[in-house]
Amino acid sequence: MRHKKLLSIALTVLAISSLALTGCRKEAAELKLDAPFTKASWDSTKEDIIAEEGDDYETYDSVYNGETYTYDKKYENKDGTVKYMFDDKDKLMCVAWAYGSTDTQELEDLYTKINDDMTDEHGDSGYSTEEEKNSINNYGNIWYLDTGDIIISAMVTEENKALQFAFLHPDVSYSEDE
Repeated sequence: MRHKKLLSIALTVLAISSLALTGCRKEAAELKLDAPFTKASWDSTKEDIIAEEGDDYETYDSVYNGETYTYDKKYENKDGTVKYMFDDKDKLMCVAWAYGSTDTQELEDLYTKINDDMTDEHGDSGYSTEEEKNSINNYGNIWYLDTGDIIISAMVTEENKALQFAFLHPDVSYSEDE
């Protein structure tokens, strides 16, 4: 139970850090959610998510002033958690898969795999902390896309090792116009 609580705190820190790195986008050319760990779309409702993922979920307040629905979810052969974050108008704003580990190398290998997959699909990211990876324990990458930002972030401390792979709706993604 203590490990789950610490993981929850670590993932909240990662989510807030992700928000700090992004701004807002006014419009998107195409609202497409292409997260490899879910079939959800940006138009998915809470009912759609429950129909897809099932009734075994937990909820808590989202950073977008709505609710977050969480489910246990396997991705890349790892048992993690998928989070669907809604705003105060019940609009899906963020979908993220999170994973906690006790093994730093395992977490770094998973980060590298996901990062390489995103680089292959979207090219080099617009932001990276890779050069700082050895000097700090938090690192990540962001792809600034018209369809919404993709953020991979990792945190490695003595007690917590967590990764979050997030897809942000264009309305809460970075925009050079702002």
